Amino acid sequence: MRGAFPGFAYHGGLPSLTARPWRGRFFRMPSYLRSVLWTLALGAPAIHAATADPALLGCWRAAKIVLTTPEGEKAEDTSGRCTLRFQEDQFESICKTTSGTATTTYRYRIARPQVYAATMAASTFKTEMVGSTREYEYRIDGDQLRTVTVPPSMAFAAAASAQRVETEAVRAPCP
Repeated sequence: MRGAFPGFAYHGGLPSLTARPWRGRFFRMPSYLRSVLWTLALGAPAIHAATADPALLGCWRAAKIVLTTPEGEKAEDTSGRCTLRFQEDQFESICKTTSGTATTTYRYRIARPQVYAATMAASTFKTEMVGSTREYEYRIDGDQLRTVTVPPSMAFAAAASAQRVETEAVRAPCP
């Protein structure tokens, strides 16, 4: 049964990748098998990364944002001036302010069920936070999205920065 599988030696039951099917030469893996193994090796991390939650995709208008400082002080915004726009692997936070528009772009991935990890990729106002990552627990009930986060302690974070952010948002048409 020698040569039944190209590039494999047959030893009474299973083909062997470590056998020497040709005398005097070490086993040389066929190029098609090498290609398949490289594809699997390079694609394996993508298999483990969770895909985007389809329920998150689209636009959400923040109806209520509550910031809690490390001292326990709370600031609440119910103006509805901020919008989140979720795409497959990133989302934008766009807020209208008295001085213009503040835009922050995040790369995100689903870390585990009902939790996404967001890394700030760009910002027009919080540039010192670019590169930082936070995990957000989220829950979607119909057209309502609720998120909450407790950011990890960061040496560069200012003492007055928000320790906890809670958001209630409603689905909205994308601009």
